[in-house]
Amino acid sequence: MQKTKRMFLKSLRESSAATQIAFTAVVILVCGLSFIIIGFIAGWLIFGLGLQQMQVALTDFTSPQGVTLLKFFQVVQSIGLFIVPPFIVAFLLDGKPSVFLRYKQFPVLKSIILVIAIVYLSEPLINWLNEINSKLVLPQGLSALQKWMEQSEEQAGKVTDAFLKTSSVSGLLFNLFMIGLLPALGEELLFRGVVQQLLKKWSGNAHTAIWISAAIFSALHLQFFGFLPRLLLGAMFGYMLEWSGTLWLPVIAHFVNNGTAVVAYFLLNKGMVSKDIDKVGTSSDGSSYLVLLSIVFLILLFRSLYFQYKRAEAGNN
Repeated sequence: MQKTKRMFLKSLRESSAATQIAFTAVVILVCGLSFIIIGFIAGWLIFGLGLQQMQVALTDFTSPQGVTLLKFFQVVQSIGLFIVPPFIVAFLLDGKPSVFLRYKQFPVLKSIILVIAIVYLSEPLINWLNEINSKLVLPQGLSALQKWMEQSEEQAGKVTDAFLKTSSVSGLLFNLFMIGLLPALGEELLFRGVVQQLLKKWSGNAHTAIWISAAIFSALHLQFFGFLPRLLLGAMFGYMLEWSGTLWLPVIAHFVNNGTAVVAYFLLNKGMVSKDIDKVGTSSDGSSYLVLLSIVFLILLFRSLYFQYKRAEAGNN
């Protein structure tokens, strides 16, 4: 038995990048299905609801029970799809998850400050791309696809509103955990820690790997009218990992991005901030000129990040 296990691991670790990518997809699928089943069983035990009752409750965004159930399944999905698979894949492909997933090394404070600045200074550019993307109209022959995309966007918007609609501090903290922390950890472990690394091995080119993994990251959110801004964010997270060698930088940047949105929505509900905060850099705000400043600052900040780690790398050699 042990011999067979060793042979399997040796064969898998020496296999081609394409084979390892396919294996990763299988692991994600199996984990995803397994955690859906676990979620329904746990939901039955915790909430006392049958399968049909849960299916009905999950489509009722106005019911407190429905929203609680949605949040429960969101947490289960985040763990089952994004956190568990990367560790399984890393252990089977390398045996040392901390090395394979590149979270062993923690970044220096200067790098953390740089990536936080990148997130905030990219906001006008992100908002502008979102405005451009929201005006997407497909050819007449693809009207059915256009309608499906619009419905997916509307559904995602309803779910997001249901999640974020809270006025309590405990609700805010839970949303920071569910929408901020879990996706920051899980999505970076999967898309940057696993997918980007395997695509780099497959293509032999870091830029190709970064942009393809960013495109997959954006597409799988099923919010196609926000594809471009999410693509840019995914690419920025990818370069943070590639140049620094530590997964913690994109995790921190991802958390800051999501967490800021959660806090902003909370303050908006309290009437403490303007609803126009997400219009900075758009034509409707009259501040499109900020997009150019955003691009200039991003180039300078990423250049600083790149050379910081290049100097550190040269010093170590």
